Amino acid sequence: MSEELFLLFQDGYGYAMIIVRGIFLGLLIKTFFAQSVLDNKKNIILSAVVTVEGVVLFSLPVSSRGVWTYISLITVLAVFFFYNRKYMPHIAFVLLLWTNVYYVWFLMNTVTNDILGDLIIETLDYSAENAMEQMYGRMSILFAIAILFLCVYFMVSHFIIKVICKKKYDMSLTEALYLSVYSVISYFIVYMIAEVMIVPLENEVFVLFEEKKDIKWMLPVLAILIFAGEMSAIATWQRYRRLKEEELILQEQLHEQEFIKKKIEYTEKYHDQIRTLRHDMAGKFMIIKSFLEAGRLKDAKQFLGEMDIELNSGGFKYSTGNPVTDVVINEATASCEKLDCRFDCDFSFPDDNEISALDMGIILNNLLDNALEAVSEVRVGNRYIKLTGRVKDNFYLINIENAYDGIVKRDSENSIVSRKKLGAEDELHGIGLKSVQNIAEKYLGAVEIKTENNVFEVKIMLQNTDNNYSLHKYVRS
Repeated sequence: MSEELFLLFQDGYGYAMIIVRGIFLGLLIKTFFAQSVLDNKKNIILSAVVTVEGVVLFSLPVSSRGVWTYISLITVLAVFFFYNRKYMPHIAFVLLLWTNVYYVWFLMNTVTNDILGDLIIETLDYSAENAMEQMYGRMSILFAIAILFLCVYFMVSHFIIKVICKKKYDMSLTEALYLSVYSVISYFIVYMIAEVMIVPLENEVFVLFEEKKDIKWMLPVLAILIFAGEMSAIATWQRYRRLKEEELILQEQLHEQEFIKKKIEYTEKYHDQIRTLRHDMAGKFMIIKSFLEAGRLKDAKQFLGEMDIELNSGGFKYSTGNPVTDVVINEATASCEKLDCRFDCDFSFPDDNEISALDMGIILNNLLDNALEAVSEVRVGNRYIKLTGRVKDNFYLINIENAYDGIVKRDSENSIVSRKKLGAEDELHGIGLKSVQNIAEKYLGAVEIKTENNVFEVKIMLQNTDNNYSLHKYVRS
């Protein structure tokens, strides 16, 4: 092989490495990001942009070693800053992981190249006229082996990561920092090794592997340890998120059981009032009869008036068209009266829809509990809760608005949580809104939360469709 052809092959090797790395970046993004966050088209465009940056930097006549890492990181962070800032820590981790996996290959490939390079030098016939052509040809084969090694290594790495990451989770800033530790460590290790690999001195050249032959065998071990550590950290994070998800499901189930228990207790209390009232009616009718027989019409009228007040005080103030939502709303009404809080309600939930009454009851129970907790922190006179619920086309729209003191507590994932308790169990609060969001997703709906001017507002949209994925169905007795 001629020198000119070898130089072209060398450039092709550099471009091929960049393209392979760009493809691997796209695969990693697809592994960690859901389609709803970043679909295939946007993923391909982002990966292509990063790849083109690498190609341009490699084509420059000056050395740009290490610059691609910084440029690509700045690019993806800038894209997500304008696209969706919530996922900036997530994409930063993916890019650092992408760089780390490459650096692990670099450490192993450095040793492989050195071994094969020594073999080329030892077996080359320097006395032959075409010795240089032979060397160029063998070096080209070495480049081809390196590219093949890179492709196989990326395929195996991607397979391992996919096996570990069975589910795509969102990532908080704390989690991204924790998972990126190994990536940062590998970057500094590779940087230091690259700097001292070959050092020109005054009268000679210092070659690391010639001076420290033991390092040649230590580098692959170091690379494997870095890769294993990174995969172990990702596996630990996945397990933590699965446990947290299971805990959330358990808390939702307990919340549902608590709601059912509360509904039964409240309904039994109401029925007890009706039974007591029915039992007393006979005696009261006898009194009215005696008044009428004695001609004491004024006393009979006064007694009937007192009975009317008693009947009104014992019944439900709001009737929504469903006994489950009746119980939740009227219980909240009683709580508002105790808190001296104004409660405005325009809510209707007839039985002729495909949304589970129990799911609707859980939504209302969570929202009203949160609203009652919020208004309790507000000065008396400014307390209010406003609830509306109506059908519009094929959707059921719920809106709840309440006064609050302007303080919103959030967890590490930026989700709103309750302020009922502070301490070790604090992360369990906020389960109410998460439960509401899960039910909304079940009905292909959405939840929107607004907090401004000391007004907390939650809007919920549920699809009233026959394709009902609710696990609970309320059956009227």
